[in-house]
Amino acid sequence: ALHTLETAVRNDKINCVVCSTIVQGINQLMAEEEEEEKIDEFLEKACVTLDISSPHVCNAMIDEYANELYFVVERVIFTPDELCGIFVDDCGTPVNPLKVLWNLTIPGGKPAVKPWPTVKSPKKTQRVLHLSDIHVDRDYTIGSEADCKDEPNSFTLCCRNYPPTVMDAAVKSPAGKWGSVYSCDIPYRTFDAAMRHISETHKDLDYIVITGDLEAHDMWDYTMDKTKANIANITQALFDYFPNIPIYESIGNHEGVPMDAMAPHEMEDYDTRGPTWLYNTLADEWSRWISPESVKGVQYRASYVEYPSPGLKLISINTVYCSTYNFYIYLNQTDPDGTLSWLISELLDSEAKGERVHIISHIPAGDDYCLKGWAHNFYEIVNRFENTIAAQFYGHTHQDHFQVYYEDSNPTGRPFHFNFISPSITTYSFNNPSYRIYTIDGGYEGASYTVLDAETYTTDLDEANAKDQEPKWFLEYSARDAYGMPDLSPASWSTLIDKLITDDDLFRKFHQYYYRSSYEENCVNDPECRQMYICYLRAAKSFEEDHFCADL
Repeated sequence: ALHTLETAVRNDKINCVVCSTIVQGINQLMAEEEEEEKIDEFLEKACVTLDISSPHVCNAMIDEYANELYFVVERVIFTPDELCGIFVDDCGTPVNPLKVLWNLTIPGGKPAVKPWPTVKSPKKTQRVLHLSDIHVDRDYTIGSEADCKDEPNSFTLCCRNYPPTVMDAAVKSPAGKWGSVYSCDIPYRTFDAAMRHISETHKDLDYIVITGDLEAHDMWDYTMDKTKANIANITQALFDYFPNIPIYESIGNHEGVPMDAMAPHEMEDYDTRGPTWLYNTLADEWSRWISPESVKGVQYRASYVEYPSPGLKLISINTVYCSTYNFYIYLNQTDPDGTLSWLISELLDSEAKGERVHIISHIPAGDDYCLKGWAHNFYEIVNRFENTIAAQFYGHTHQDHFQVYYEDSNPTGRPFHFNFISPSITTYSFNNPSYRIYTIDGGYEGASYTVLDAETYTTDLDEANAKDQEPKWFLEYSARDAYGMPDLSPASWSTLIDKLITDDDLFRKFHQYYYRSSYEENCVNDPECRQMYICYLRAAKSFEEDHFCADL
């Protein structure tokens, strides 16, 4: 799969010549109309010979993705230059399918820009829990190798019992009972303990948002039945722990089988290849919290609208339609299932009614996991409706950070919006688990529904494992207190970025929170490393780092 190819490139296992040779071999076999099994064998042999991953993962990944990839490649032929140019620097043509632009008609009539609401003494506040990237691993094994990345033919997911022929060395870092801060997902017991802690400790929650990804990172072994069972199990646990609290979810890319595979309705063979089974599963599970009309939206495009409070519209949008690994999208990238057009219509409706809007979703449009065309249009939509959109909440990266939007995509221009990107519950990779609670001006007529503060909670798994006790959760930081921010407006977040460029102590604190105090990296005195972190905060539009960060 292309995910494995990209990993190999990062690990210097594939250069331009090798990549081109592999793609030429695939094209030749397809031109000769060889059976798909022959192409599978060629890819599996290349994967194993190049030591990209273990034989099991190579074979399973090819089996998982082959049918989808062949379907797409037969209809959109990538030359070796085009395909390798995606992954290998200075290899291939500048025509990159990840960066295809398309334009969506965005209605004019933008109202005069209103100042960002500054609420010093709110009449009432609401407390909202944000969970993201839970990634429960049902096969997590206490005592297995947690630090498996340096092993020959290592797997992409550690803390599991793999065959001795793969992991025959003595275990050097045994997986702990409550999880391990390596490339591991969390055992179910840790998720369960976290939900119990939250339900017993935070009695003032008004509602909960969950921004996708419930499955473990063993994407080579995904099946529809396993995914359905996991969604049902986690949803029931959430309902049991929070029976009287509304929960609003968005779909993650790991819910797809194969991962990210979510074809739009306009695609050929949608009836047999489309994600109807997945969308129906989510609709059934989420129906305990959302309206029948919203259920229809989930069944069609895994997106919907709800009203947590009078005057506040919550829009859950499926951003897997912008995923670079949703290969079906390459057949036609233009607004899959009319999702962005639907978003515009909902925002126009709210603008006319004077409503405020919160957007919840999985993939931030500023992450290079999101296709450039989608990100470009989404950025313009947020600008057009900046008076209406009060907040945006995302996950996917597993890290604790944010992104700022700038007028005319100019980092020296007016900051007009930002993304909250919440840290993950999973430890994958090298993170302590985390959750976040927002204090929001809301719950009364005329409320701004702006976020007043964001409190991030975490735990120390090394301590929990050493003491053989449930993880102890604690407040890691309040955004306003930790960063000395007067409010959480776009301007304040932009000012924070400027300070992070020059203030070593502040950057050190940001970097600590980024990994929840779990990962040591000498980044403060490394200009390239520091620039990478700061650049991400500026670039809320994918594949635009050079533009947004030219002065760093």
